[in-house]
Amino acid sequence: MKKILLVEDYEEKASNILAFLRQEFSNYEVTHCASYNSAQEEIFERGSDYSLILLDMSMSTYDLSTDASGGLPEPSAGQYILEGMFLRQIMTPVIVVTMYNVFGRKQLDAFDIDLKNDYPQNYKSYIYYSSQKNDWKNQLKKQIKEIIA
Repeated sequence: MKKILLVEDYEEKASNILAFLRQEFSNYEVTHCASYNSAQEEIFERGSDYSLILLDMSMSTYDLSTDASGGLPEPSAGQYILEGMFLRQIMTPVIVVTMYNVFGRKQLDAFDIDLKNDYPQNYKSYIYYSSQKNDWKNQLKKQIKEIIA
């Protein structure tokens, strides 16, 4: 069975993406990590088991719980994960799913080029997610099918 890992800390976005994956790719096993640390652990230990990783770029350091804040936000968490995958030679393809169109001082299109140049063995593309629109679903479906279907 093909496996997809979703790395997303924002609950509403994660819920929407998980519902979409269950509807469109019901024959895939989907795992969800909700923080930088849990994603790092999962990817560095079992990353090669996945057919695809859907990766948020900015996320909480730790998983949220009823008595914790999730730690400080880490705006470059996704990039750190890609770097760790590169260093460990984990070749699983990655699609970035983001709600932001600027990273640091770079527009998303320029950041996309940087990621393709820096991590060509993993990074495939990005999807701009918006809870107000559904066009991300068609784009994500197309990208997943091109990469692993």
